[in-house]
Amino acid sequence: RALIAFTFAIVIFRFDVAVLLVPCLMVMLIRREVTLLRAVGVGAVATTLFLALTIGVDSWFWRKWLWPEGEVLYYNTVLNKSSNWGTAPVHWYFTSALPRALLAAYPMLWCDLWAQPKFRRFSVPGLAMVVLYSRLPHK
Repeated sequence: RALIAFTFAIVIFRFDVAVLLVPCLMVMLIRREVTLLRAVGVGAVATTLFLALTIGVDSWFWRKWLWPEGEVLYYNTVLNKSSNWGTAPVHWYFTSALPRALLAAYPMLWCDLWAQPKFRRFSVPGLAMVVLYSRLPHK
């Protein structure tokens, strides 16, 4: 179910969610909650269905064939114009965005990661996503 929800979010809302899917999928594979073959199969079927859904709905509203998230992906990756939206340094998430978003919970996050191993299962994929996403100039 998680793979279907991830695929839905990636195809319809934000392709950037794929950066979170990778670490989460790695955890699922390591914990043997899913096989790679099953993940690829579910992902392929869900992607096809959700692409048909979003292209159909959005094309009807815009009156031309359109996959909105595909347009964003093309602009940001193929045309390499994501920096037109502004850039930030690599450390920006850890030194600015997360402290402002989490406030007092930010130091507790690091304490919990160190003190509670069971907490890592849920927080490490999110932190891995932040690390991966931090490598991009455009946040």
